Amino acid sequence: MRKGQKGYLANDWPTLLCDNARSGGQAPQPWRAPGKARWQTNVEGAVRGSPVLHGDLLYVPSLAGFLNAIDIRSGRPRWRFKAPAAIHSTPSISSGHVLFGCSDGKVIAIDAMTGGKFWETAAEDEVWTSPVVQNGTVFFGSADGAMYAVQAETGTLKWKQALGGRIYSTALLAEQRVYFGCGDGNIYSLDALTGHVVWRTATGNGIDCSPALANDTLLIGSQDFCFYALDPGTGALRWKYEADLGITSAPAISGDLVIFGCKAGTLHALDIRTGKVIWKTRTGEVITAPPVASGSVIWLQAGITFAFNVSDGKVIWRAGMGNSLHSAPVVTNQAVYLGGLGGEVYALE
Repeated sequence: MRKGQKGYLANDWPTLLCDNARSGGQAPQPWRAPGKARWQTNVEGAVRGSPVLHGDLLYVPSLAGFLNAIDIRSGRPRWRFKAPAAIHSTPSISSGHVLFGCSDGKVIAIDAMTGGKFWETAAEDEVWTSPVVQNGTVFFGSADGAMYAVQAETGTLKWKQALGGRIYSTALLAEQRVYFGCGDGNIYSLDALTGHVVWRTATGNGIDCSPALANDTLLIGSQDFCFYALDPGTGALRWKYEADLGITSAPAISGDLVIFGCKAGTLHALDIRTGKVIWKTRTGEVITAPPVASGSVIWLQAGITFAFNVSDGKVIWRAGMGNSLHSAPVVTNQAVYLGGLGGEVYALE
């Protein structure tokens, strides 16, 4: 946690769901419902990818092709970068650079302070995944059906592994393995150094959501309506749970619970060890955004913004913020940052 100007404290949230472990930040302070908007601003184009936070700047992607750097104290823009195409990708911040993918297949690294372009590389089709940076390498998947690894300093290709379908699932890196789902219906584990396939496990339909790893278990949902728990070393099935409709949202981890939404609008909480249902809650809206675990609270954007009690799934706060909200919020001890399909960006405190 770093102190910004005028007394504001900012928890860095540099990638999808806060960090490469998808922890959601796990804010240590007790639950406190937001009481007001510190500010509201608008960016050009819908916000579909999730914002990220570093220091005093919130980085917000838009489908108009802009990456916007917004001062978290005032809501005023610091700079914006015009990309060559729409940005569905949630950015990632590493070593002073902001990295993101575009719908024309470009992956771009820009200076986090100035917005100047540092490098770009390209896949053969759109990149909706969030770049994942680890040990000097950037990993990303593309709709061209390949997973890529490029050098973090230059964007130079290290390896490319062609697979059997689109990749909209952001990779998870752990123990020199790259885990993700694919449009061909397989869950893959690749060797992070070479890109070689270590194992693949089939599901009944394409996979667009991103995995999580907890309690030595790989956790991911599929469009076949099922949620899977696998051995991360071998891909062997530990348990499988059938939801109400297809699953496209990445899961959240809270203690021994894995929490995810499905297209039927139901939020599910399961025991990671057994797959037993602990609670289910209906939101009334299709859930495509990942929930965010923060201490005793689960945050979710599904048309409106919800806060649920993690122990029983009961709604403890909700707010409609105008146009529909479907990206994951950034949750800190000082504010919750939200982006909307009308280009609205909010800081609630």
